[in-house]
Amino acid sequence: MRVAIIDDELHCIESLEITLVNLFPSIDIVYKSSKVEKAIAELKEKQIDLLFLDIEMPGMSGFQFLENFVDRDFDVIFTTAYSEYAIEAFKTHAISYLLKPIDETELLEAVGHWTKTRDNEEDVDQDISELISHLKREGFMKSKISVPVAGGYRYLEVDNIIYCQSQSNYTNIFLSNGKSLLISKTLKTINELLKPFYFIRVHKSYLINPNYLVQYSRSDGGYVVMKNQTQIPVSKDKREVIINLFKA
Repeated sequence: MRVAIIDDELHCIESLEITLVNLFPSIDIVYKSSKVEKAIAELKEKQIDLLFLDIEMPGMSGFQFLENFVDRDFDVIFTTAYSEYAIEAFKTHAISYLLKPIDETELLEAVGHWTKTRDNEEDVDQDISELISHLKREGFMKSKISVPVAGGYRYLEVDNIIYCQSQSNYTNIFLSNGKSLLISKTLKTINELLKPFYFIRVHKSYLINPNYLVQYSRSDGGYVVMKNQTQIPVSKDKREVIINLFKA
């Protein structure tokens, strides 16, 4: 069994690799990467049987990743932090998936399911296509992001995010309900994750949701006021962007 692992978090790759080797001593892990775009070209040069693929990755989801493989000759087991709602969609379409953090028993079952169905490649491809269509149709894939929290992952509605503030290797996410969430991701990573939703990096330490933008002031070097009355500094090179936004 020739296997590849794609996940934007290195510790997830390492953990899955160790577990796979322990459970399946004869397994051959021929490729692993946390660099999603780079992995597209490199994986096309590899011969693999099975890909363990993370769904929520900065800049490109696992589904978007698969769209780069028109004539895919390998099978996929998704690794995911999706909510119970989306997991029901996985079950309905008979797709193999693993919830993070990955449990050994569930990994054994997923690989066992793959072994039984690997000869029905056309059916599996159809199931994946139907799953993606279902999630897009229900709006699930375009309105939420997955973020790591203590003990697992949590989904956030993008519309509820007012702004994000960098705190070294962490990011504090401020929400419309007055609460905030500190996560172990850099602001650069969160910026990539929120790019499809048109968030603006107004400062090296701040990323804002323009839907909550109330006012721009040129005083004190330039700052914006958000709907929750927070004043956020604007970098010199971003002032024109904000001004044009108000003009528009």
